[in-house]
Amino acid sequence: MAAAANDFEPWLSDKLKSLKTDEGIFGSYISGILESEESTDEKKDALEGILSEIVEKDISIHVNEIIEKWESTKPKEAASKPSTDVDAQLAKLLESQAPAATARREYTDEEKKIREAILSQYSQLSDNEEDEVHDEISDNHDLVKNTNAADVAAAARERREQARLEAQRKKEKDKEDREKQKQMKEEKKEKRKTQKGERKR
Repeated sequence: MAAAANDFEPWLSDKLKSLKTDEGIFGSYISGILESEESTDEKKDALEGILSEIVEKDISIHVNEIIEKWESTKPKEAASKPSTDVDAQLAKLLESQAPAATARREYTDEEKKIREAILSQYSQLSDNEEDEVHDEISDNHDLVKNTNAADVAAAARERREQARLEAQRKKEKDKEDREKQKQMKEEKKEKRKTQKGERKR
């Protein structure tokens, strides 16, 4: 996988920059999806979910491009290996991810706010959704559902909402400023008229 990461990560980073998005956040989610043991169709669905928050058109073209690049950079021996027992693959995956889980990452203030917003949003699951999650966990022998795509989508929604609110605030402030300037002009005109009237007397 190291060789794949060496070729794929810089390409993905450039790709996300060209889509005018934060490659730091979205790159790791996309890589996580591609490295998972899910089927290609499931990976495509997850990638479409993420990309729909970034771009508005040609989503499937971008998804196919990312999948093709990933497949072409993936080590060949890993691809040609016969599929082993699912439990063995899972154990390997968990072992490879264990060291990464212990390394703590410092978040910026903006990332903390987004994270808190996402957590508060998902803490309000309806009873049905909670039941579904519990069913899935028990079906998967106590495995937790991967919510990367949903987290990314929620973070992107949060950022868009924030930008919309800021734009609205700026619009209102500009309108107020124009009104003040107009009012000041009117007051100056009135003052000049009053002064001219007094001079004539």
